[in-house]
Amino acid sequence: MREIAHIPHPLMRITVHSYNGQYRLRFELDRFEQSFKYAEADHTLAEVEALGATLAEGVLMRFVDMRTQYLEHPPST
Repeated sequence: MREIAHIPHPLMRITVHSYNGQYRLRFELDRFEQSFKYAEADHTLAEVEALGATLAEGVLMRFVDMRTQYLEHPPST
């Protein structure tokens, strides 16, 4: 998997990878991550980068929900 783009964001790391004929749009924050896959034959890199910027706010809110759920139900030690 090869990182081919980075989308600036103040809180999350947003990257685009190229792997096996797909673009993988990856969002990371703390211990949480989410990925979207797009076929390279159907989308350009510019389109995927634009999608990353468009999806960022929704993904961030999802990470906030995930963190809340994680803190409510911590793993057993």
